[in-house]
Amino acid sequence: MTPRRLRIALVIEDVGPGGGQERVIAELAPRLARNHDLHLFCFKVRDVPLDRITVHRLRDPHLPLGARALWFTLASSLAIRPRDFDVVISQGGNTLVQNAMLAHTGHRERRRIRRELQQRGRRRSIVRRAWEGVRDRVFVRLEARAVRRCRGHIMTVSRSLKDYFLREYDLPPDEVHVTRNGVDHAVFRRGLREEARPRIRACLGIGEDEFIAVFMGGRWHEKRLAEVVLALGRTREPLRLVVVGNGERAPFEALATQAGARERVLFVAHVDRPQDYLAMADCLIAPNPEEPFGLVTLEAAACGLPLIAARTGAALDLVEDGVSGFFVEPEPVQIAARLDELARNCERATAMGEAAWERAQAFSWDGQTKEIEALLLRFAEEAKVA
Repeated sequence: MTPRRLRIALVIEDVGPGGGQERVIAELAPRLARNHDLHLFCFKVRDVPLDRITVHRLRDPHLPLGARALWFTLASSLAIRPRDFDVVISQGGNTLVQNAMLAHTGHRERRRIRRELQQRGRRRSIVRRAWEGVRDRVFVRLEARAVRRCRGHIMTVSRSLKDYFLREYDLPPDEVHVTRNGVDHAVFRRGLREEARPRIRACLGIGEDEFIAVFMGGRWHEKRLAEVVLALGRTREPLRLVVVGNGERAPFEALATQAGARERVLFVAHVDRPQDYLAMADCLIAPNPEEPFGLVTLEAAACGLPLIAARTGAALDLVEDGVSGFFVEPEPVQIAARLDELARNCERATAMGEAAWERAQAFSWDGQTKEIEALLLRFAEEAKVA
């Protein structure tokens, strides 16, 4: 029996190869469009095959990110006619007319993180703090509204994010469904090591035999880069840290100097081929305990790197403690001990990377698409009955 062809509205600000949820939707949208009538409501879309996708581009106000996201919520709500679609999928609360949600983060958790950072002394102007407080309250309310609208039709990208929704909104387990993100194994692969490692290391001035830990991504305060930098100052082995991504370098450079590790920390701005920088490294460090998924953790494992990661997101499925990596708390002493353990035993680090690679083989974009498609067909049937 041929599955029903759905009319799907997929709602997200931007779609493309950068970022987190932007890249997830860039992978999922063309795959869902193979069997369904897919309409994409967004500000921008790039580097995505659109031959089977109807794109509804909304006017981009070019505001700061928080204000831009709130504008999008209003604009998408006015642009979408829910009766024209079987399913309207939001990414959290980014529209007011959704009947299904694919959640990539938890806004109550993110608000808690920002408050904690403020208490720990992260400097912000009074105006900035006031705006962030208002923005976070609105995002939390939009998320709560989306949960109420989508009871039973909530999808999350990890088990830890499902636990967040069960805990924060007192939902029964069968109302939240996990559809794990995928990875492109043709892009993120072990074979890159032979070609990319010597080339990237030469460009960065790193010796072939140096042990390199890589930290990759943005939002450095939230991702606990400070703890990683402090950990480097406590290591006994002569390892180095390469930070790949955009962020405010000055406070972290000062922190590295304070920790006595400034010469061992190298900052690299956003790169177009992150896979080359993963292949260059000897391990990935991702100690953020509130990480909803962590695409870079999965991509590092697919490249054959051992993982030093918090017990959350993709790491829950990729890390067997002491076998494919190590679980850590965001504590410099603990992180330093695990870095030293890998750096002094490269054979063990290689074996752990092999184990991480094997676990990464269970993740694919096609697999996630099939899971989401099955759920959407079920959601549409339930809506018809209702």
